[in-house]
Amino acid sequence: MNTVSRYLDAALLEHLKHLQLTACSVVQGSVSGLHRGPLKGASVEFRQHRAYAAGDELRRMDWRVLGRTDRHFIKEYDEETNLRCMLMLDCSGSMTYATRSGSKWDYAARLVAATAFLALQQNESVGLSLFSGKLDLWLKPAHGPAQLWRILDALDRARISGPSALGQAMHQAAERLDRRCLVIVVSDFFCPLEQCRQGLAHLRHDGHEMVILQVTDRDEEEFAFTGWRRFRGLEGEGAYLAEPALARAVYQKTFLQHRRGLLDCCRLLNGQFQNVVTDRPLDQALRHLLLHQSAGVSGAPTTGEAGQE
Repeated sequence: MNTVSRYLDAALLEHLKHLQLTACSVVQGSVSGLHRGPLKGASVEFRQHRAYAAGDELRRMDWRVLGRTDRHFIKEYDEETNLRCMLMLDCSGSMTYATRSGSKWDYAARLVAATAFLALQQNESVGLSLFSGKLDLWLKPAHGPAQLWRILDALDRARISGPSALGQAMHQAAERLDRRCLVIVVSDFFCPLEQCRQGLAHLRHDGHEMVILQVTDRDEEEFAFTGWRRFRGLEGEGAYLAEPALARAVYQKTFLQHRRGLLDCCRLLNGQFQNVVTDRPLDQALRHLLLHQSAGVSGAPTTGEAGQE
């Protein structure tokens, strides 16, 4: 299997044709994409035509072209600016947890690749950062087909191991981003809540829009193990023997408290939270994410399990 088909199979690419990535607030970039900038007036100049898409404003239709060719085209102007998106992906050891539906890392990497493809198809600028105990890789936001190859190559070369330092990675990302971005953080968020809160607060203070994608396995959601099991941590923790029926109540209480803490962080900092479970079809999860991202234009943080209809 080649690098492209590993992350972007034909069926997924077909679904992506009908989706669009949006930002809730205006994010100013350097090239012309599908997102309108804050500048309006007589200085706005015609740039190019593009095919009409559902949801486009009819007042921007070029009626002369329609009359001559019977085809629907929209006028684009130089005041339109691209969305800048930074994708942050967790490479710590806990992301290697896998069941029959595959590992959390594989699912998260494909989700990141699909989001990057979608944004780059819209002529947006996309960057990628990989982190575990530190910020391991940084690709600054850029546009064009070559950026997709750089992102896919980085995903293919990533090493998934070690403890997570999510808070530190978000601080480092905030320091490197010189302009406002849509920052999408993809992780299981198995880290101390205070570190996460401080990192998110730094990004929000710098004016970035934030989407938090928590990727989990169904085992982690339900803890439906039976019989005595030996549980071993994937980030250097020791192993211990436990009877799941006895540990389930305590585990689920702790798990839900942690998620409520993440939700509270997002509400406090006006970020968006989505939980993605790896047994959900990827196209459903992505559609659900973008639907809620678009709904967030009202300013309210959105929550929910991606792919849950």
